[in-house]
Amino acid sequence: MRAGHCLAALAAVTTLAVAACRPANPVAMDADVIVVGAGIAGLAAALEAESHGARVLVVEANSVAGGHAVRAGGFALVDTPLQRARGLHDSPDIAFRDLMAWGEDADPWWVRFYVENSREQVYDWLTAMGVQFTMVVPAPQASVPRFHFTRGAAVNAVLPMIREALGRPRIEFLWNTEVTELLRRDGQISGIRTERSRTSGRRLYHAPAVILATGGFQSNLDLVRRNWRRDLPAPARLLIGAGQYATGSGLRLVEPFGAALTRMDHQVTFVNGLPDPRDPSGGHGLLTQNPAAIWVDATGRRFTNEAASGKVTDRAVLRQSPATHWLVFDAVGARQLTIRGAAWLSAKTIQEDILDNPTLVSKADSVAALATAAGLPPDALLETVQRFNRFVDQGMDTDFGRIGPGMTEAPPPALRQPPYYAIQLFPMTRKSMGGLVIDHEARVLGGAGQVIRGLFAAGEATGVAGINGSHGGEGTFLGPGVLIGRVAGRSAVALALGPRALTVRAPPATAPASTAPAPVVQRSQTANLPALLAQHRQGYWHFGVSHALVLERALACDGCHKDPWGTGPATSTAQRLVQLESCTKCH
Repeated sequence: MRAGHCLAALAAVTTLAVAACRPANPVAMDADVIVVGAGIAGLAAALEAESHGARVLVVEANSVAGGHAVRAGGFALVDTPLQRARGLHDSPDIAFRDLMAWGEDADPWWVRFYVENSREQVYDWLTAMGVQFTMVVPAPQASVPRFHFTRGAAVNAVLPMIREALGRPRIEFLWNTEVTELLRRDGQISGIRTERSRTSGRRLYHAPAVILATGGFQSNLDLVRRNWRRDLPAPARLLIGAGQYATGSGLRLVEPFGAALTRMDHQVTFVNGLPDPRDPSGGHGLLTQNPAAIWVDATGRRFTNEAASGKVTDRAVLRQSPATHWLVFDAVGARQLTIRGAAWLSAKTIQEDILDNPTLVSKADSVAALATAAGLPPDALLETVQRFNRFVDQGMDTDFGRIGPGMTEAPPPALRQPPYYAIQLFPMTRKSMGGLVIDHEARVLGGAGQVIRGLFAAGEATGVAGINGSHGGEGTFLGPGVLIGRVAGRSAVALALGPRALTVRAPPATAPASTAPAPVVQRSQTANLPALLAQHRQGYWHFGVSHALVLERALACDGCHKDPWGTGPATSTAQRLVQLESCTKCH
């Protein structure tokens, strides 16, 4: 064959080979990165990806962002300026030892990565957005106080993140949108199939990288029970104490692709759940605490040190048969009762809906009468209370060590002031410490350890990468959620735009000038709210919860709906920013 023919043949073969490697029908990309879920991990992932120049689409099932984090507490952070200002000596080595000892089987690589980066990549990153950490307190798993709080709950850390994301034109949000399927093309994840909950509209969205930040699975009781730990019996009654959307949806999405799951039996189960009196199903619980109370079992006797860590008390309750217990306290102790977990809770509603509710709380002027009302053995409960009172008087609890040398808090009061109260509590789901297996770049892995190309995950969908081990710590979900979210955002950008995109920060995008007329602000009255709330409308869960409080508290519309946000849905960025200012009215 002559040289010319050889070159022509080689060119033809090369052309065919290149054509074979290219998709036959290239698909237009709707974004560089799609983030499924707008909780704290999803927000962190979106912000990180956008900062490197990516166009990000955030898909959220709810009508607002924030996820379960808006109801959470604080962050476990290491060697921060706040700690130093308080004279607290902390270090990554100290924190590593603490977390590994507490978690017992925590992932050492991720624990080390977190403690070495929580200061710069979580604390400094959040404070640069305007988050103000004002308090650092001790926690059972920490030898040094490192549990950081903002002014109030974690909602004050989440709102600046949402505000920042709304202000970046390269980030787009889809609200009230369920992801029903992950798409795959040419051997890698290539997008999502969605359904709008309010309209049932369906659409495909394409991107070279998808990040799952869908939260845990603790509101899915079937999944919780199916993966219950083997060393303790599953409770007969188990309340739901997690977020509305913590259903394990991300785990369902990856099933067709053989994604690996790990530590699914590692779950945080609180034992102080009170049935929510406003939940018609009776399945949701409220977190109930009283440091002045004693805990008794069905025999009317104490069974644990009530002041011990959850590592001790949770196991003690779950070993009961049935797995339940009663808080017993008097009129003095009633002032220390705290109940959390629902926006409607206030001093007034706790009194009216709970303490004055005989189906939830037994109340009497004597311990014997209280026992009868609560269904407990009167003689045993009376003996228990009298014995505890003697421990208080003598300054020593010889049964369980709650009172005596080594106490770091004031001793509890004796129970002598009627009326007396008894509240029966049940185990309650809370947090997932297991989920999708990810590598150190937050890429989702398959059952054989292979990378599922194009798919990343962060936050509770991964069980925060095993950082907690077998025992959840205080603040060791929010901080790791932020950090792993940022890792996922960077890794997704490297895939979608190439590694060079990570070497420099992309310049801020400029929002296009709006030519649309200013929205007309309508000030409707609350008269039509009862009719709206009486309807079961798909996709209006948050609307129902928030506006039920509007009616109950007789709030005016313009307390939240300020210019330019009328009383319709918030659709523009300006309206969303105004909407954010109303979040702390409920949270």
